[in-house]
Amino acid sequence: MPTSAPPPASPARPAQPRLLSGTGGSRRATGSTRTATSATTFTATVPMTRPAASAPRATPAAPTAPAGLPRWAKGVVIGGVLLAIAMPVSVLMGRSMLVQEALAEQSSSKAAMVCTAGEARALDGSSLMGWLFGGSYFSCGDWETREARVQRERDQAQANFLARERAKQGFQ
Repeated sequence: MPTSAPPPASPARPAQPRLLSGTGGSRRATGSTRTATSATTFTATVPMTRPAASAPRATPAAPTAPAGLPRWAKGVVIGGVLLAIAMPVSVLMGRSMLVQEALAEQSSSKAAMVCTAGEARALDGSSLMGWLFGGSYFSCGDWETREARVQRERDQAQANFLARERAKQGFQ
């Protein structure tokens, strides 16, 4: 079997042992009536260092507990953060929907004065708990008469129609 020879040892430095690895697939032929067969050759790959004989053998250490908070505490912290973000968002979304609902009711009413803009406010805005859990009410900020609203909607529809007609003429 062919092997690679380690470099010759110098008197100042002893020869380093090498780790050998097998590689298959090389062929060897004998001079007899046998055909070629596969054989394994060993080549030197990586220098290997041997541990000192007097050094104690290291035993694997027992797994230690991870540092930091326990798993259930992390869940409580994450849940608290999510709740702190979700509560104000849900209150603001609820108030936004309250405004849209109130304006939709006003636009379909037959009253002489119609609310055209407003905002939702907390019933008790003096504390955070009142703001979050106290409820909301709608406060109208802009009023107009039914006739003025109908006229404004007609003017807007006419302006849109004329803009579309001008655009059609520009493309032709």
